[in-house]
Amino acid sequence: MADSIARFKRMIKFGIIGSSGLVVNNFFLWLFYRQLGVGLALASPLAIGIAIFNNFTWNDLFTFKDNRHRRKYRYFHRLIRYYTSAALGGTINYITLLLLTNFVGWPYLVSNLAGIGLGMISNFLLSEFWVFRSTDQQNESN
Repeated sequence: MADSIARFKRMIKFGIIGSSGLVVNNFFLWLFYRQLGVGLALASPLAIGIAIFNNFTWNDLFTFKDNRHRRKYRYFHRLIRYYTSAALGGTINYITLLLLTNFVGWPYLVSNLAGIGLGMISNFLLSEFWVFRSTDQQNESN
């Protein structure tokens, strides 16, 4: 029970940090595209990459701080794993957006929010059990 409560608290923190990532993403998209004249096709992935790094950093320091000294993976290894898990979450978001908009007829912003929600669940679970895994979790699974 205590483990479930701790996991729920981490999921709330993860969501808060994800919200900050939305702000970071939109700010850098605006900066690159509107202010610096970078094409949208390049401005968007740059902004996404910065937002992912923002989210990783805050999740590393805040959301998953409890296992900081028992982490199975070093910083760079966690960072690569986080980018990988975020790519999966982004793919889930993208597919959800297209399916709900094109086949169900939902407005694209509503479809995008649904995709973000599903992608967040994927990102949290991968972060919890793969990216920020502690040595304690390794021992429990054996």
